[in-house]
Amino acid sequence: MNEDRDPAGRFRAGATGNPRGRPRKTRGVDASMMRAVNEAVTVTEGGRRRRRAKLDITATQIANKGAAGDLRAAKMTMDLVRKAEANAEAEAARAPVMTRNDHEIVARVIEHLRQLIVEGGCDAQPDA
Repeated sequence: MNEDRDPAGRFRAGATGNPRGRPRKTRGVDASMMRAVNEAVTVTEGGRRRRRAKLDITATQIANKGAAGDLRAAKMTMDLVRKAEANAEAEAARAPVMTRNDHEIVARVIEHLRQLIVEGGCDAQPDA
């Protein structure tokens, strides 16, 4: 009989039937790339040492090369900026917008709060 088990066949306290545990999930290319670009490295900017993410450093280098006259880097910068602006606009479009009904409800709540302040109490029930 196995040394890790008691006479009834159960594992003893502190023993396990799977000593190595569950194997780790393999990481995909996306997760590996995101981990790599978000890794912080030390750079010197203006005589000062700073820790910045590789993605930020890469974006700065591309923009600087474009500003220095590298047409390929300038095109890449402009394309990335357009894409970022489009994403920002799409995000703003997804933001909840108050409807006319929402504005009416807010106006009624504000009016009710004004009445409570004027009357000096919270015992009054709102007009529903």
